[in-house]
Amino acid sequence: MKHWMRSVIRPFLAVVVFIGIDQTTKWAAREILTTRQLTVGPIGLVLTMNTGIAFGLFSGQSWVVPVNTILGLAVAIAGVTAWNRGEHGVARGLLLMFSGFVGNFVDRLVFGQVTDFLWVRGWSVFNVADCLVTAGAILCGLALAFPRRWGFHA
Repeated sequence: MKHWMRSVIRPFLAVVVFIGIDQTTKWAAREILTTRQLTVGPIGLVLTMNTGIAFGLFSGQSWVVPVNTILGLAVAIAGVTAWNRGEHGVARGLLLMFSGFVGNFVDRLVFGQVTDFLWVRGWSVFNVADCLVTAGAILCGLALAFPRRWGFHA
């Protein structure tokens, strides 16, 4: 298989897998946690539906979906650009962020809100897509701050 095809197919499959994990866990949360909560000490599984963005900000605002769509597309374009420039650490971080954007975007399109279910005492309830966005942002930051160690240059 040609190198350029592998460089397109592998990230595409990774995005599909990440979105699949996110959507599967949200489905399980909606099925199981509707009638009960599961908590152990400072962590738990608690079903909430979020109409806003991170931490419920801007709940009920009609501009949230279009702005998130534009941001998600910008992240995808930036990821492809970073990969083509050999900045693989940044590209992989952006891939994680894009996967999270799409996972939550699917919820907004299908349900009009995002399913959140991971709870940590003293923090908001969140989901796998939120973890992907956060991990991606951290990886991008590390790749930019420490390019020799985290940049994965080609």
